[in-house]
Amino acid sequence: MSIAPDAGGAGAPAKVLATASTEGDQLTVTMPPRLYHLVTLRNHLRAWLADLGVAIETARDIVMATDEAVTNAVEHRFRPDRATGEVTLMVEARPGAIVVTVADTGPWQLPAQGHIPDGGFNLPLLRVLADEVHLRHHDGRSVLVAHFPHRG
Repeated sequence: MSIAPDAGGAGAPAKVLATASTEGDQLTVTMPPRLYHLVTLRNHLRAWLADLGVAIETARDIVMATDEAVTNAVEHRFRPDRATGEVTLMVEARPGAIVVTVADTGPWQLPAQGHIPDGGFNLPLLRVLADEVHLRHHDGRSVLVAHFPHRG
């Protein structure tokens, strides 16, 4: 399903800019690196979590952390003059946890000695909200995985 169509210019055909799909207990959203997709992404995620029966407080934390992770993937991985590639969000409901994965294809390199700075992906906030947070860079992709407790 399309979640954010671009109407294009006068007479230009509309094109899909972001897509979302649900399959069982999994939500997948793929979008180009544009911040204006975030409002729709947050609303879609909120509705999906509500359909699963996730508590409002837990859903709020998941939506906030996901918004921060996707925002940082867009803002810090893609230059405005070269905003090609995509950001993919996958959210899975597992027994006892909601697992959020944010992957991007933007250029990014680990700093010297493999140290990941706390500014990337707003890691301090994610570490407070999630039980586990993992960040890795491999084959031109940055991938963040966060586990949130879910009782229900």
